[in-house]
Amino acid sequence: MEAVNFFTIQRTITDTDVDFARRQKLSSMFGCFQDIAAFHAANLGGSVTRLHDELNVAWILVRVRVEVDRYPMYADEVTVETWPQKPRGLYERDYRIRRASDGEVLVRAGSVWAIMNLATREVKRDQFLDYAGVEIKKDRALGKSFGRMKPQPDGGLAYEKIIRYSDLDYNSHVNNSKYVDIAMDAVPFTEHRGRAVRAFEIHYSNEAGPDSVLEIRKKTLDDGRLYVDGVRQGDGLDVFNAVIEFDG
Repeated sequence: MEAVNFFTIQRTITDTDVDFARRQKLSSMFGCFQDIAAFHAANLGGSVTRLHDELNVAWILVRVRVEVDRYPMYADEVTVETWPQKPRGLYERDYRIRRASDGEVLVRAGSVWAIMNLATREVKRDQFLDYAGVEIKKDRALGKSFGRMKPQPDGGLAYEKIIRYSDLDYNSHVNNSKYVDIAMDAVPFTEHRGRAVRAFEIHYSNEAGPDSVLEIRKKTLDDGRLYVDGVRQGDGLDVFNAVIEFDG
């Protein structure tokens, strides 16, 4: 297949994608983004299988920001689209989810990926892919890029999460979309009923594997956003940091 700079897939929003309000869950959106990123990376020469079997490395997600203009709903037909930016040691990739019937943009997102050595678990900064011969699409899904997230001390304990079989992916660590659900579970159900998330940003710092215990902490910031982080018991390392912005 010829390498392309822009990739799309069609999806129907099903029962397993939606929440109690029949809106597509954020974790389902992250699953869509992960799937299409894998398909497009393979098209560009960076398939999961090639990286693992030939180079003993893997893609890891560093950070993601999602902004929801309108939620895809149950039974909606949507188009998911993605395109990369020029690699600079890290790999930036943008996404949109459109309503298939009229092309309206429903969701916009940006992400940053890295390559990890599977033996040492270290991030490799040398360039594995340069997308040679592919014209890079300069359009951005979000209005601006995003950098590091400032840690917020003194967050109160929301709950403890024990990592189990169902949380793990083929690298034997928690899948990026699972962390979205973990962060969202820090918000009581009664609060979810009265409002919807309009923006969600998450940064991944360290891995969590089988039987790890995470302390999920949260703090309401001065501007009304909710900061949530997951701290690994035993060594006190941050595993993820997230900021949730609600519509009301």
